[in-house]
Amino acid sequence: MAVYSPTGSGNVHIDVILTELSIGFPNNGLVAEKLFPSVGVMKQSNKYYIFGKEAWLPESDVRAPGTEANELPGYALSTDSYYANEHSLQIPVTDEERDNADVPLNPDQDATNLVTSKILLGREVVMKNLATATTNYATNYSRTLSGTQQWDDYVNSNPISDWRTGVRKIHSGLFLEPNVGVIPYVVMSVLEDHPDFIERIKYSERGILTPEIIGAILGMTDIVVPGTGIATGNPGQTLTTGYLWGDDVVMAYVPGSPGQKIPAYGYEFTWSYGGGLKQMVDRWREDKRKSDLVRCSRRYDVKMTALDATGKQIAGYLIKDTTSAF
Repeated sequence: MAVYSPTGSGNVHIDVILTELSIGFPNNGLVAEKLFPSVGVMKQSNKYYIFGKEAWLPESDVRAPGTEANELPGYALSTDSYYANEHSLQIPVTDEERDNADVPLNPDQDATNLVTSKILLGREVVMKNLATATTNYATNYSRTLSGTQQWDDYVNSNPISDWRTGVRKIHSGLFLEPNVGVIPYVVMSVLEDHPDFIERIKYSERGILTPEIIGAILGMTDIVVPGTGIATGNPGQTLTTGYLWGDDVVMAYVPGSPGQKIPAYGYEFTWSYGGGLKQMVDRWREDKRKSDLVRCSRRYDVKMTALDATGKQIAGYLIKDTTSAF
């Protein structure tokens, strides 16, 4: 029979202080909730509604005197479902570590930071894999660049035109322009030296390209520049590191807040813990190991939600292999 503390004498409890530390953990360089906002749910699994496009269908609305008004058939309604798996990691904090730790080391905080960073990295990998797979996008909602099309070819490439193609494609399906752009660090560094952008600002007061200025040129103020790394290999051996998001660019329509009949690129469905916590740290004692175990947990499912009749993404546009470096 599974129990929480099979070898220790203490009970598992939510550590409020460590949980607050975990929730406040900086996620600089991550896309996370910019692309997939977190939506709290009451059940581990459930369904959500998908509304049809009947609101855009014109109707004959002329009514002759004495007759009834034409009656609408209403929305076509379908459902999809989520299942919020729990993602959880733990680490021991030994008595010896606490006794030997010098200022500014804090074994409990350091343990919390480590398990939290791993949980958030795992979530970021899930989102990145979902967002950068061409198979998840509807026909003509993705493009893969090659050769002289790639944006580090400063003579032949046209990143502004490529970007505007994606904007127009999203607008043609939603009648809304995308408002969030994911331009990874390596791509942004290329665009900052691209003559197409430099030409646009050469007479401006600053004359120096920044992500904010590039976003303004592209007509998008919410630009995310993920720069987080990821390692491959085995612990204790030499690891190979690289940029998690590589050189794939994503643009998406993400509403300011979730709601019915509001299209959205996607959501993270988060099944909260007691007290409405989306992320929790608990701790318990294992006397046989002379250690406390610190565990971070988050229960979620990441879903693309604005889909066409074939189940493919239409609130986003993907441009792959934007540079020759990857």
